[in-house]
Amino acid sequence: MSEVLYRKYRPMAFADVTGQDHVKTTLQNQLRTGRISHAYIFTGPRGVGKTTMARLLAKVVNCATAKDGEPCNACQTCKEITEGNALDVYEIDAASHTDVENVRENIVKSVRFAPNRLKYKVYIIDEVHMLSTSSFNALLKTLEEPPAHALFILATTDIHKVPPTILSRCQRFDFHRIPASAMVARLKRIAESEGRMVEEGIFYDIAKFAEGCARDAEGLLGQIFAVSDGPITPIEASLALPATTVILVVDFVEALLKRDAEKCVRLLNAYVEQGVDMPHFTDETIELLRLLLLAKIGGAERMADVGDAEVRSRLCAALQGVDTAFLSGAVRIFLEAKRFEKTDRIPQLGAELAAVEVCLVEKTRIETRVPLPRGTTGGVPEMQTSPRPSLAGGETKFEVKNVLFNSVPIICLEEVKAKWPEVFQQIKENNAALPIIMQAGEISGMDGDVMEFAFQYSLHVDTVNQDKNRRLIENIFEKVLGKKIRVRAKYVHAEADAAVSDLLQEFGGQAAS
Repeated sequence: MSEVLYRKYRPMAFADVTGQDHVKTTLQNQLRTGRISHAYIFTGPRGVGKTTMARLLAKVVNCATAKDGEPCNACQTCKEITEGNALDVYEIDAASHTDVENVRENIVKSVRFAPNRLKYKVYIIDEVHMLSTSSFNALLKTLEEPPAHALFILATTDIHKVPPTILSRCQRFDFHRIPASAMVARLKRIAESEGRMVEEGIFYDIAKFAEGCARDAEGLLGQIFAVSDGPITPIEASLALPATTVILVVDFVEALLKRDAEKCVRLLNAYVEQGVDMPHFTDETIELLRLLLLAKIGGAERMADVGDAEVRSRLCAALQGVDTAFLSGAVRIFLEAKRFEKTDRIPQLGAELAAVEVCLVEKTRIETRVPLPRGTTGGVPEMQTSPRPSLAGGETKFEVKNVLFNSVPIICLEEVKAKWPEVFQQIKENNAALPIIMQAGEISGMDGDVMEFAFQYSLHVDTVNQDKNRRLIENIFEKVLGKKIRVRAKYVHAEADAAVSDLLQEFGGQAAS
C-alpha cells in the first residue's frame, strides 16, 4: 500500500512548513540563541502544522548537529524522532487519556527521571484542552517547577478550554489557516514530485474545500491521484472532489459586477434546478465579493486567493469601473439577503432580490445605505398586476390588468387610481428594472401630499426611497396628474404573499416542493 500524501510529504525541516512564518521565525531564533522555553502551547485550527512543528522542535533541541535552527535529519536521533521510535519523545493524545491517573503515570512520575539517551525529554500533548480538571491540576505543578531536561509542547484547537493557570506557564503561538495561494503552491510541488499533470484550476478547488487545512488538501489530492494514472482534468477531479460551486459563483459575481440583473436571476434559477445549495452559494458569493473589496482597497495580493489565472483575468476585467462603494454595499445587501434563506417555497428568493438591488443601486449611494425603520401602519391593500418578463430573450413586457386600491379616500386618491396604469407605463419607459420592484408593493394610503407605498421587504423599500428612483416616480406623477405628489416607501412586515411569489416566478423562479 502506498503511503498517503500528508505523511509522505510531512515537513522534515522548518523551511518545508507551509505558512506559519511568524512561528517558524520565533522558534528558530530561540534555537539559535539557546533560549528555548520549558513549555509551549500551539493553538489553531486542525491540520495547519501544530504537531508537525512540535516534532521539528523536538528534533532540533536533541540533534547534535543542528544548524541555524534546523535539524540535520541524518543522525540517529533525528531518524528515531521522525519514525516515532525515540524513547525520550512522548506523544500523548489527551482526547483518549483524559483522566488524572494517565497524567500522573505518563508525565508527572516519568518526568523526574533523566532522559534515556537524548538531551531533553519532550512531551507533546495533542488536544490538551480535553484533559479533565484534575489532570490539569496534576500537570500544573510539573509546569511550575519542571526539571531542566524537560520540554512540554501542548497543542489545542480550542484554547479557551485551557485553564489560565496552564496558559500563564507556557509560551503561546497562534497558528493560522494556510492561505489559498500558499496551499496551491504546496500542492503543485507535491504533484511535480509525484510526476503528475494537474490542471491549475483543480489546485484552487482543492484549496477552497480544504479551508486552510494542509492535511485535508493533501488528502483530497491523494484521492484525485487515485482516480486516474493519467493527466488530471476537471472531469477526473469531479469524481473525487465534492460538488463545487466555485465557477458558478464566479459566473454569478461577474454578472453582478456588470450589473446584468437578467443574467443574475437566470443563473440563480439554473443553479437551483441543478441542485445547488443556496445558503452555501450565498456564503461563497459574500466571500468572493469580500476578497474583491479587499483587493480593490489596496490588498491586491488577495486576488491570488480567488482562483486560477483565467478566473482572476475575468474578474479583473469585470472590476473595471466598479468602486469600493459598490462592492461594500453589495456585501451588505447579500448579508441581509441571508435572512430569506429559510424561505421554503422559493430557496433562491433572497439571492434574487439582492441581485436585483445590487444591479439597480447607484455606486455612490450604496456605501452609505441605511435601512429605514421597519414600522407598520394599517393593513396592506391588494394590488393585482400581471407582469410578463421574458428571460429567454426579446423585450420584457408588462401588462397591468387591474389595480385595486383599498385605502381611505384622501386628496386625489381616486384620481391616482384612475391614472396609475399611465404612471406605471411611464416608469417602465424611463427605468427598465424599477417596475419589477414597484409590483412587489402596494399603495397603502395618502398622508397629506405624500403617497405611501407598502413593501414586505426592506430591500424594496431602500430601492424605491433612493433619491434617484423617488424623484423619477414623483416627476411622473406630477406630469400625469398635473400636481405635485411626494412618494414614500415603507416596510410592512408580513408573511410571503402571492404578489411577491408571483414576481419571483415571473422572473423564472420555481417553487421548491
